[in-house]
Amino acid sequence: MDHKRQQLIHTMLAQRAGATATEIAEHNLLPWHALATHLSPLIGESGFGALYGRTARLLAAQYGWLTTGPSSTSLEALFQILNEDLRGAGPALAAEVNAALLLRLTGLLSELIGEALTTRLLDAAWGGGLTQKNAREQK
Repeated sequence: MDHKRQQLIHTMLAQRAGATATEIAEHNLLPWHALATHLSPLIGESGFGALYGRTARLLAAQYGWLTTGPSSTSLEALFQILNEDLRGAGPALAAEVNAALLLRLTGLLSELIGEALTTRLLDAAWGGGLTQKNAREQK
């Protein structure tokens, strides 16, 4: 797996110290909303739903409580289900599963379009932190 993609996911999921349960739950969904907003114009909402559905099915063997519904579910319903699953898991396990889901989904995306393009799409979707860091390092 590409280190830059791992770094982006780790940075995006970093929790603020002292966050409430509600803030943690909202923060867990931020990368998903941003990613869906950025990728849906390219692959469609149904494409994003299918990619997420495949990801959840792959991880369901490891995390049996993870909901794996039909991939034709609306994105809003998909994120509501994810939110409920993560809230029911407790903070530490929720963080682990959320990272695993993002790593697997982006891994699948990388297999389809390549690691470099996947990393650029993630960076663009999640605020360009890696691009800004690379620009500073090249100066």
